[in-house]
Amino acid sequence: MDELIKIIILGIVQGIAEFLPISSNAHLIMVEQLLDYHNHNEILNLVFHLGSLLAIIIYFFSELLGLLKKPKMIFNIIVATIPVIIVGYFVHKFHLLNYEYFSIKIIAVTLIIFGIILFISDKINHSKTLYEDLNIKSSLVIGFFQIISLIPGVSRSGITLTAGRFLGYSRFEAAKFSFFLSIPTTAGACFLGVLDLIKTNNSDLNYIAVVAFITSFFSSYLTIKFFLSFISKFNLNIFIYYRVTLGVFILLFL
Repeated sequence: MDELIKIIILGIVQGIAEFLPISSNAHLIMVEQLLDYHNHNEILNLVFHLGSLLAIIIYFFSELLGLLKKPKMIFNIIVATIPVIIVGYFVHKFHLLNYEYFSIKIIAVTLIIFGIILFISDKINHSKTLYEDLNIKSSLVIGFFQIISLIPGVSRSGITLTAGRFLGYSRFEAAKFSFFLSIPTTAGACFLGVLDLIKTNNSDLNYIAVVAFITSFFSSYLTIKFFLSFISKFNLNIFIYYRVTLGVFILLFL
């Protein structure tokens, strides 16, 4: 298969899986194996994330501007981000999690386990709202939950959504905060990616990278729009069933 087509597929997968509670790392690892494409290009990893980052900023642009008048919310976002930024930095610096060699069986298990945990959290009654009820304690809890997302198969959006639901926030409110948190965490990942490129003197920016960015951006934007519309009307069961089914399939057949 032509490399350009593989990049387009991976960009679509990145955009969709990044913002749904199904784990982008898990899906990228699996799709790369299926396509027999092992992406060692740091620029591609960077532009995939940059595409997703730009999508979330544009989608929430007016609300993000409004946050300038809500310092409490900005502070809560910072508090919830600090744990994963600190742990993520050391994981990256000392290569504590090598995603390339992560067992697909382990990914299957984490898909199932954290899918079940999400299912449990989604069955609790919730009524809290972000701007009225979110406090430092809740932000820290969500922040520490977010650390777990460094493990492939967990899902950053899934685990923060789970934490928000356990704390009593509605699906929409919990998802919105998860999206807000994706901005500094993704920006942090991009920053580390830029540092790596500077250290390796890698500047091989070509049309493949441009296509990767565009594909990731559009698939991310459409996924955000779809997901927020979906959870305002329905529960999370479809994503939970998908996680468990996929995990079981991997364990039995791959």
